Order: sequence, then C-alpha cells, then structure tokens
Amino acid sequence: MKQLTFEGNGSEYFKIWIVNILLITITLGLYYPWAKVRNQRYFYGNSALEGRNFDYHATGKQLFVGYLIAMALFLVYVIVGEIFPLGAPVLLVVLFLAIPWIIWRSVMFNMRMTSFSNVRFGFSGKLGLAYINFLLLPLLFFVSIYVLPIAAAIIVPMYKGSMPAYAGVLIAIAVILSMALAVYFFALMQKRNTSYLINGYRYGQGEFSTELRTGAFAKITLKTFGLSLLTFTVVMMLVGTAVALMGLGGGFTDLAQMGNVENPEELIGELLAGGAVVAVVIGYISMIFVGFFLMAYMQTRQRTYILENTLLDNKIAFISSLKARSLAWIMGSNFLLIILTLGLATPWAKVRVARLMLENTYVDVGDGFDQYVTQKQEEQSSLGEQIGDAFDVDIGVGI
Repeated sequence: MKQLTFEGNGSEYFKIWIVNILLITITLGLYYPWAKVRNQRYFYGNSALEGRNFDYHATGKQLFVGYLIAMALFLVYVIVGEIFPLGAPVLLVVLFLAIPWIIWRSVMFNMRMTSFSNVRFGFSGKLGLAYINFLLLPLLFFVSIYVLPIAAAIIVPMYKGSMPAYAGVLIAIAVILSMALAVYFFALMQKRNTSYLINGYRYGQGEFSTELRTGAFAKITLKTFGLSLLTFTVVMMLVGTAVALMGLGGGFTDLAQMGNVENPEELIGELLAGGAVVAVVIGYISMIFVGFFLMAYMQTRQRTYILENTLLDNKIAFISSLKARSLAWIMGSNFLLIILTLGLATPWAKVRVARLMLENTYVDVGDGFDQYVTQKQEEQSSLGEQIGDAFDVDIGVGI
C-alpha cells in the first residue's frame, strides 16, 4: 500500500487565494471561473502518488460559458418574479427537474478535465440513472420525513371520536414508521448515489467498480443518530446541572447581608443570571463541536466502507485510515482559526483538510503499478484526443 501525499502549503496557497479574492471583487464576480481553475490546478498539482501528480485541464474560458448560463438563469428568474410572480415557482420546478442533468453533466466534465500521470479520467454514468438517484430518491426521502406524519396528524383526529383509545397509538406508529422509512431511504440514497458515481468513473480505459449495501449505510446512520442523542443529552444535563448549582447561590444572600452589601438580593440575582448565560453559551459552543465530531464520525465511517469496497480494474484496491477524532480536530480548529482571523486563515484551513484526506488514503499499487500506468498512457495515445473538447462547458457552477 502506498500513501497519497499533498505537497502544498498554506503560505503558498494564500498568494493564489488572496489574488483570486481581489480579482473577483474588482471584476464584480466575472473572474470567478479563472479563480476556480487556479484553485483546482493548485490542489490537483500538489496531490501525488508514487511521485506522479494529478492535473486539472479545464480553462477559465470553458468555465466562463457555464458561469454565464448560470447568471443568465438567475436574472431570468428575478425578472420573471418581478413581472409575473406566478411564473417564478414554475421556473423553480424546471430548475429542480434539471438538477440531475446538471449533476451528470458536471461530473462528466470535471472527470474529463482531471488526469493522473497524463492519463485522463472519465465518467460513463447514464442520465436516466441520474434522475432516479438525484431526483426520485430524494423525493421519496422527503415524503418519508414529512408526508406520513402530517397525514397521520390530519386523519387520526377525524376519527378520534370513534376510536379515542387508539388515536395516540396510531400517531406513534406513524412517527416510528416514518423514521424507519427515512433512515432506509437516506441509506438507499447514499448507497445508490455512491455506486452510480464510482461505477461510472474511468481511468483511461480502466474501470472503477464497487459493491455497496444499503444496510451498511443504514447502520452508520443509526449509530450516528444514537451518538447524537447521547451527546446532546449529556451536554444538556451538564448545562442543566450548572444552572441548578447556580440556583443554589441564593443561599449566599445571607453572607452578602452579613457583609453589609447593599441590595444583596439584586446582586445575587445578577450574578446568577450572568452565570446562567455563561452556562448556556458554553452549552451552545459545546454543541457546535459535538456537531463537528458527529459529522466527522459519519464521514470517516462511510469513507472507510466505500474505499475498502472499491477497485480499479479489479486489481488496484484502496484503503482509508482517516479517524473521526482527527477529522473532527481539523474541522473544529479550522472553524476557530477562520473566525479568529476574520477569514484570512481560510487557505491554511483548506490545505490542512487536503493534506489530512490525502495522507489517510492508501492505494495498493502492487509491483506492477508503473507498468499499469504506462499501459494506460499507451492506450490513451492510441485512442488520441478526438473527444478532448467534446465536453468543454462546466454547466454545474458551484456543484
């Protein structure tokens, strides 16, 4: 197993980042496509495996076309909303229906613009499957969360008079069933979306493949949900205990009176109120960092499961060694750094994340890795670059 590496650093990337910010501001946003290209090329060019680097081949001109399309659609939406308010929802529905196509189109473009050791990646996923995975399944997930409980809340009271003893039970069953369906559809959505993308990826003529199970994603989701309930309960108990202990401070009123303090009750009340505020603030901040850990837990567990079940040409395997505590630490410390520096630490934060992700990714290159890459280079050379400009517009700006 060989480790991926990241060779960039925050100071170096800061120069690119600050220039991008200035030029985007000066050009009123028009420089954004070129800024995106500079960012992508920096991170791709500094990502390496066995001395071989990745590269990003898109140009600002290519992305600018997609950027103009996105801006034009936004202006159309605003204008239609002002002139014909009823037309705005129609445009939103049209955009919603176009989301799978935008995702499919963007993945195809971005993979085509990515290479490793001068061999291009690709994507061969079907548009029809994109609509199932990115439109139908999210709708089913939405229905499982909202429609069933709302329907139960409306229908059950209508028959409450004839079956008062069962009304509460039926609502409870509806809620439990809704939660079970939500977990299932969420896991199914993750499984199908991930499988669709990975099984569609290509490296030259090589094919990525994965076999994932809905149950594994459901298990990770349930564990994360259980951890969230546990940590939320513990934090709330600690905050409640702190507030309760402060409430005992009323007994210090007698001490204040003995010390001839003017208005002791008012003084103690202010101290308790201030202490309660501090306890609530600490509890709120604690919940933010607990949230980082929960996100890190789910992400690392899914990443480990996905990579260990992914192969390239059925011979090259992948492993993730990323731990939840490491990712949570980076997320939390980056959050503080960005706040304390008013955003100026953003380049260092991005570099830290990139380095953590890559250096915790391993590839089973085997003894014939150089031969394998050389073979892909020869295959690409024999095919030529006849489809090099077939997908020259990144429609999915921001995706």
